[in-house]
Amino acid sequence: MRFLNVGESALLIELDEDDAFGVMGLHDAIVRQRHAGDTCLSQLIEIVPAACTLLVRFDSLAIDRAAIEHAIRDLGSDDGLTDYIAQSGRARAGIDRAANEQTIDVPVVYDGEDLGSLAALLGISSQQLVERHTMCLWTAAFVGFAPGFAYLISDDPLFDIPRRQEPRVRVPAGAVGLAGSYSGVYPRQSSGGWQLIGSTALAVWDERQDPPALIRPGDSVRFRAVRERIAAADPTDALPSQVIAHTIGGPVCGLYVDRPGAFAIFEDDGRMAADMGVSGSGAADPTSLHRANVLAGNPAGAPAVEIAGGGACFTASGEVVVAFAGASAPIVVRGLDGSSTAIVRQEAFLLADGDRLELGAPRCGLRGYLAMQGGFQVHEVLGSASSDTMAHIGPDPIQAGDFLACAGHPHTVTGHGVEWARLPVRSALTELTLTLGPRDDWFTKESIDDLLTQCWKVTAHSDRVGLRLHGERPLMRTVTRELASEGTVAGAIEIPGNGQPVLFLRDHPVTGGYPVVAVLDMRSLELAGQLPAGALVRFQAPCRELDIYQRRKAA
Repeated sequence: MRFLNVGESALLIELDEDDAFGVMGLHDAIVRQRHAGDTCLSQLIEIVPAACTLLVRFDSLAIDRAAIEHAIRDLGSDDGLTDYIAQSGRARAGIDRAANEQTIDVPVVYDGEDLGSLAALLGISSQQLVERHTMCLWTAAFVGFAPGFAYLISDDPLFDIPRRQEPRVRVPAGAVGLAGSYSGVYPRQSSGGWQLIGSTALAVWDERQDPPALIRPGDSVRFRAVRERIAAADPTDALPSQVIAHTIGGPVCGLYVDRPGAFAIFEDDGRMAADMGVSGSGAADPTSLHRANVLAGNPAGAPAVEIAGGGACFTASGEVVVAFAGASAPIVVRGLDGSSTAIVRQEAFLLADGDRLELGAPRCGLRGYLAMQGGFQVHEVLGSASSDTMAHIGPDPIQAGDFLACAGHPHTVTGHGVEWARLPVRSALTELTLTLGPRDDWFTKESIDDLLTQCWKVTAHSDRVGLRLHGERPLMRTVTRELASEGTVAGAIEIPGNGQPVLFLRDHPVTGGYPVVAVLDMRSLELAGQLPAGALVRFQAPCRELDIYQRRKAA
């Protein structure tokens, strides 16, 4: 096992290439120790298996990296556990599911567009390919790419399948495909480069179910050939309304949306469902979210409206207390009597029935947070009201004409206002602190110099998934082979083939296929969430990281 840094609060454990069964066995062993509760592994926040790595996340204030590494190495020194890890054909996602193990039956109509050509490539008939696919016991090694998309492996050596040279723009939900040594079922319509051999009506992701993911790491799957694909119910049918426009008892109070601004969504502290292929999501700037809620008298992590770029306008229905924090923007309250009141600080204030709240364009920063005393009535998915813009789960983006209902009743304006925080502005330089790794050794020494010394510009092709940066000198790799998918975190700086960094924000993918050269610290991640297009970025590494780098150069 090789242990690699992933920022301040995560480790990447690397096993031999093409050792997916070994990863599953190690995952199972760590989960068993985690549930036992008698080692530091019980304090792990999240475990994300991938092709030949495990990502473990932890609270760096509660336990240090060395203790976790030592505990996991101890697993490898235990002969019994070593045998277990080596021989485990499939891992369980948790002790609570071990007693109820079952094999998931997936009925498939084998009518895929690539079935014939793929069979010819493998030197067998289409019928033989179907028979081999259905005879295997497949095991979910990890989940990624999209919510509910499980990478299934088997011990049949036939399945070493090349991806399509040109990915399809549209792959329908339920498509069954092959790529590399994996098989999988597309949970929803998306692009994709897998070879399609059939389709199923079985919903592998359904938000009406608990949990919504049908297949999770460690589960077994058998595919069964059927003649006809029975149309499945739309998984979105009968879902609760994303924004509930009424209260139970008493008059309705809340905010009518006159204009949502450039982009407005609900966000809270996020969710924890990486084992279903779902990232944490949550507010891009958690400190500002918490400040808005505390000013409004709510729990710090309650759902609030994240508004990117300002320009929003709301009209109060009934008396409501609201607070706005984050990006500094002109705020004006216009009363029905023609009065106009400017809000000059981050503070809570009362809106009377019919008052109009207008937000201007930010003077600094990008995202502001509007909290309402008593909270918003909003539907949760996997324990969170956050809108995940990549996974497309959670509440829909807020639109003009929506009514955002108050979940409670206003009581009193609480707390004292605070001055606007100093946040990034367009064309100005912001310094962000990072930790090198896990894949910094894949890049030339000159490129690491360029990462840390040149200015990077935030391009307009940036969103909540990540900031696309541009520099004069792209980063060059010394290791050019393809990277197997591995877990990633918010704040990771991924380097695609063009050498221009992508800085992952809160809606990042659970697993990624490009090397991550470094990861931001938490404060820098919050600043990154406030960077507008056109802002300039320079990365800096702590002294200890520079020392490590200098030693590498000397070697």
